Amino acid sequence: MAAQSMPAEDIKRTEWRDRYRNGFFLAPMVRVGTLPMRLLAQQYGADLAWGPEIVDISIVGSERIVDEKTGVISYVKNDKDIFTTHPSEKQQVVFQLGSAGPEVALAAAKTVEQDVSGFDLNCGCPKKFSIQGGMGAALMSDPDRLCSILDILVKNIDLPITCKIRVFDDVEKTLDLVRRVAATGVSALTVHCRTRDMRPREKALWDRLKDIVNELPDLPIILNGDIYEYADVQRARDETGASSVMTARGAIANPSIFRAEGMLPTMTVAQEYLKYAVRTSNVFANTKYTLLQMYPDTKTDQFALLRSTRGYKGMCEVMGLAEFYQSEGAELIHSRAEPPDTKTKRCVAEETTKPSPKRVKA
Repeated sequence: MAAQSMPAEDIKRTEWRDRYRNGFFLAPMVRVGTLPMRLLAQQYGADLAWGPEIVDISIVGSERIVDEKTGVISYVKNDKDIFTTHPSEKQQVVFQLGSAGPEVALAAAKTVEQDVSGFDLNCGCPKKFSIQGGMGAALMSDPDRLCSILDILVKNIDLPITCKIRVFDDVEKTLDLVRRVAATGVSALTVHCRTRDMRPREKALWDRLKDIVNELPDLPIILNGDIYEYADVQRARDETGASSVMTARGAIANPSIFRAEGMLPTMTVAQEYLKYAVRTSNVFANTKYTLLQMYPDTKTDQFALLRSTRGYKGMCEVMGLAEFYQSEGAELIHSRAEPPDTKTKRCVAEETTKPSPKRVKA
């Protein structure tokens, strides 16, 4: 009864917050979190999947291209895929934005809002390129600018807005920041439980999350850090009070981490990943990089063979998917996906067998 008397806007924002509760999510990952990884994680049970950080200026002015064979939607700029998605993940994909200013952030969000289910502002990346550009963890030291970006997104984008931060060494400084972030109207807050200077090999500071959860009891708080198996999800929630949990390195090692029934063999998962990469015409270099991250033993002959591959045909052969490539893969790979030295060999066949993708300015 009470919900019926709430204004429509309040009901919507309550629903937005609820989607970030009781979940196990794929964390944003540079290079790894592209479309095939997200689709695979969702197949195995990920409730939401963050894309890799996309810098605002790189997506502004891109061209939206729909591949009518596969349904893949690509945002292309200077003949490079900046962001790709598929209608099947529309309700689960979260676009992570790298930004240093509100106006460009809004322009970037407006560019892709029709194809995603939410936006997340990256306020935690400690990498040099982010810090020097005033993005990522640099925003934590400039809360006025950080909150100005969130504020313009919350007010002008009709989708849930979230952000991802790290913790400061100082507890009170962290609490001051999260209070300001919450006041902008975000739908959830992700906390990577490490400081800006901590490296991934250092144990995550789960105990620091409890204060944030207690400070913001109505806002979904998502824990990130040291989730390596499915059992860690409930343990993390029990120990910290987190609403939900996300994983990065656990998913890199084996994306089937999202299966409640237990993880599958690495080779089985790697083959499934490659099929998604081929079916979505993912950029070959990105596919190769991600597959190599999934191999626990880098001294095997197969790892060496995989590392030496120079195109999808050879990669599928190494991965035991030669028949799959011949039966359907060869017809799906577009020219932007293959390395330069393989494009010439394929261009004539592509011109005669593949229809031109529908091109729409973003």
